[in-house]
Amino acid sequence: MQPAEMDEIMGRHYAAEAAHDLDALMATLTDDVIHDVVGHPTPILRDPEAIKARYTELFADLGDEQVEPLRRLYGNDFIVDEAMVTARATGMMLGIPGDNRQVTFRLMHVCEFRDGGISRENVWMDVGALMQQLTAPAQPVESAAH
Repeated sequence: MQPAEMDEIMGRHYAAEAAHDLDALMATLTDDVIHDVVGHPTPILRDPEAIKARYTELFADLGDEQVEPLRRLYGNDFIVDEAMVTARATGMMLGIPGDNRQVTFRLMHVCEFRDGGISRENVWMDVGALMQQLTAPAQPVESAAH
């Protein structure tokens, strides 16, 4: 698979994530996809319904996501994609209430491709950065009038 083909699939995948569109998201995956969020309490998933449930949970936990691409490396049928994510932690993140805090963290995907789709998706989040931001004391809000 050529890099342009992988870029096109990843573009559709990320657009579906940003739109919280489960059907479009699942359309970027092969029927036998392996979905692995490293460090997530649930194991590696292979069942499409379980993968949908994982994404539904993610969509409930994060809002206003902005993704800044940092680097992309290509192999014959795989891609390594590194990005910086800024989002609003609206639900539970890593078992910690997000309290609507803004969080910024690095995110890495290693995806394998087959038959025009993602056949394996491995995801790593910078858990240390997230933990630091989610457990820091809340910052006071300054008023406009002094």
